[in-house]
Amino acid sequence: MLIDTRQLADGEALTADVCIIGAGPAGTTLANELLDSGLDVLVLESGTRHADHRIQRLSGGEVSGDADEPPEETHLRQLGGTANHWIIKMADKQYGYRYVPLTPVDFEARAGVPHSGWPITRAELDPYYERAHRQCRVGPFRYGPGNWETAEQRPLALHGDRVQTDFFMFGPTGVFTQEFPERLAAARNARLVLQAHVTELLTNRSGERVETAVARTFDGKEIRFHARHFVIAAGGYQTPRLLLASRRHDPRGIGNAHDVVGRYYVDHSLVPSGNFHPKDLRLIDTLGLYDMRLMEGASVLGKLALSDDTVREEGLPHFTATLFPMPPLRDVDALWSLKEVAVALKGRRLPLQLGTHLLRILRGSPYLTQMMWRKVVRGAPLMPGFGQGGWSKFKNNHKKFHRLELLAFAEQLPDPDNRITLTEQTDELGMPLIRVHFQWRQDNIDGILRAQEIMAEALEGTGLGHLEPARTEDRKPVIGAQGLHHLMGTTRMHDDPTQGVVDRNCTVHGVPNLHIASSSVFTTGGYANPTLTILALAIRLADHLKQLD
Repeated sequence: MLIDTRQLADGEALTADVCIIGAGPAGTTLANELLDSGLDVLVLESGTRHADHRIQRLSGGEVSGDADEPPEETHLRQLGGTANHWIIKMADKQYGYRYVPLTPVDFEARAGVPHSGWPITRAELDPYYERAHRQCRVGPFRYGPGNWETAEQRPLALHGDRVQTDFFMFGPTGVFTQEFPERLAAARNARLVLQAHVTELLTNRSGERVETAVARTFDGKEIRFHARHFVIAAGGYQTPRLLLASRRHDPRGIGNAHDVVGRYYVDHSLVPSGNFHPKDLRLIDTLGLYDMRLMEGASVLGKLALSDDTVREEGLPHFTATLFPMPPLRDVDALWSLKEVAVALKGRRLPLQLGTHLLRILRGSPYLTQMMWRKVVRGAPLMPGFGQGGWSKFKNNHKKFHRLELLAFAEQLPDPDNRITLTEQTDELGMPLIRVHFQWRQDNIDGILRAQEIMAEALEGTGLGHLEPARTEDRKPVIGAQGLHHLMGTTRMHDDPTQGVVDRNCTVHGVPNLHIASSSVFTTGGYANPTLTILALAIRLADHLKQLD
């Protein structure tokens, strides 16, 4: 059943066995796993089917330190959550998103990575990773060296064993934006409630049990939701915000007896890591493994990654890099200038430095003409990158591309001082806004530099070319403050309640009927996009809830 709070009366209350707060990928996956359990399920979504600016403003806040992106821009309050922004064009032309599991070393306590070590292992999560693949139509659960190679598509023969070829896989966005929500709306034992802006959780006087989720509306109504079990699936910022703001019975909030809620915040950083210049440009024609391809019904993309043994031995943050063939900088500049002019004209204005843009477009016109023709006639990407693959299906790529750009995903190290806190300001519904503080650690920067050195050694050791590193003027890696919106760690998993917010079953310490389904429970983030691990943990939590009832 689909309900909108505008249909409910002020003071009305709904009751269920399980109440899930958030209808993004985590919340809808968890709810769908419960549909065959006989449990009555409520799923509360702050947004609607479409993006709404007024609703989105409820996620506002401040930033400090190296953080520079407003909190409301990091996620989406909408049915299906941030999946509505997942628009990678897969090899079968569907829009999708990148999947990859954490590796075994990511779950381990690592020397050189403070506060590392999950209370569960990769092996324990593998069955749930496989189930997530089936549920989300990602394809066979196969990652790591030796997978997805063919006689024609071979990996680079890298020097040594410190770097290896691994893979990303991709699955359709519509699973979360259409299929799961529609299934919930049609289910007899589920109610999906839109515009349910949960501002507070109410516990009993001892704080040992959540009894009510309070939602407020823009027209002044208060709706209450009662359940035997509550699950917060509201992402890495809004989950700690709700716990901290629920302070009617304890000024510290819920689950925060040891001041851990909101701490250990990490994201992932996209780090330009240089350009590999082949001695023979015909090498580019042989690297189709590192382009997105359709294999056994799955979209697959090869990448380079530090081996787990290297991460362990050197105590490094985890690190992986994609390889994109690129034209000379002149042609890159021409494409960006063309986009700047197009955006400006669409907005009925002239771009700044119009003369410079036009000169760049003129200089790169042979490349632009050729690539525009390929895009229109054959669906090729204008420029190889994360948004769309398919460059390798064309012949003579060595005549178009002159280098391989390395774009890396780098792990951020957990630090209790990087955190989410409440401010004195409130949103339109009276809920405190948040402050996001993040500061780069020097050992984190040093670790990224070392990872880049190891990657360079592996590539240059092949004798196939040389790597031109990407560095700032003071020889630091090129890392910005802005992350990839992979908001992790703020209600981290740990067996010790003084070091974590949830236990190994994603249950909040000291509150046995309150659980969390989010990347906020990650103890460390590795380099992997968090979605697959979020889904695996959500499915695992669903099994746990079935056992409790």
